[in-house]
Amino acid sequence: MTIIPFEARKLNESQLQELYDLQCSVQEEIFPEDSHLSFKLWKELLINTNSHYTIFRWLAVIDRKERIIGCGRLSYPNEDSPMFENMKNIADFDIIVESDERRKGIGKSLLAEITAKADSLERHSLQNVTIHKHGKAFCDYFGCTVASERSVNRLYLADVNWKRMREWVELGKIKAPNTKVETFEAVPKDCLEEFVAVYTQTENQAPDYETGYYQGLKVTPESRRHNESMFKEKGYVWTTKISREENGSISGLTEIFYNPEIPNMVEQELTGVLPEYRERGLGKWLKAAMAFYVKSTYPSIEFIQTGNANNNETMNAINKRMGFKPVCDQYLVKLDTSSIIEKLNEKK
Repeated sequence: MTIIPFEARKLNESQLQELYDLQCSVQEEIFPEDSHLSFKLWKELLINTNSHYTIFRWLAVIDRKERIIGCGRLSYPNEDSPMFENMKNIADFDIIVESDERRKGIGKSLLAEITAKADSLERHSLQNVTIHKHGKAFCDYFGCTVASERSVNRLYLADVNWKRMREWVELGKIKAPNTKVETFEAVPKDCLEEFVAVYTQTENQAPDYETGYYQGLKVTPESRRHNESMFKEKGYVWTTKISREENGSISGLTEIFYNPEIPNMVEQELTGVLPEYRERGLGKWLKAAMAFYVKSTYPSIEFIQTGNANNNETMNAINKRMGFKPVCDQYLVKLDTSSIIEKLNEKK
């Protein structure tokens, strides 16, 4: 077995297909009934990465034909990202290994390369989001700290109580009669600065950040425009609904991502309401309005998927009443490179 550093854009079609098949096989272990991301979109996401991030990758290969049996990734915000200052010593990592080749030291070998690179860059804290039981066990072995226990949740549109959703919309209008809900893809220029401030504040209210293990999100007008352009180039439609108060202030938001290459689902990301505007049903109103939007705009959609911290009681209560159900656990974990190196050297 050999570990080889690689650049995605330099792989040939045969290698790309091998790597794609590996990714699909790992997905099938978690979501066996799901359709795969199309090769076209997967390739686009792999090769044309976010320019605000620096990324290093490695392949694990065996035999003379260099068959791909695993891969690893290290990434971090670079100086173009507003997150650069907050994450100067932190990097994200990811490792996958073919199921038949596990427990043979391949993951360790990939992690050794990742850790050495991270240390050379003075990034001594590694973080990962895993939904795979083998991935969680692997991180546990190296002494990870679980920063947040989460769930991946799905709302199947066939199971939605649409009468209740209509009631939530109407109740929101009663409790906040002078508030309006607006919908857009690109954030309007005249409210861009206010929007990114609201987005940053509501995102950082999430319980994931309460432990201090994970750095809060920072969004600027420039990074928002960059991300809008990046997702659009990859075929995504990024739709946001905001609640706007009588004085023109933005009080809350919810957002979804849709890509026609994934025709049966949308991903719902941030939903949040500023503290001073709570207790008026705005969160329910926004979520219900977005559910109606998905139903009418994308008739092929089977389910809405989202991820939530298990201790986010308010959002989980809303999601449960909507009909969201957990489909797998998700863990946000952190590891120190010094601890990884110590563990790797134990049996040498």
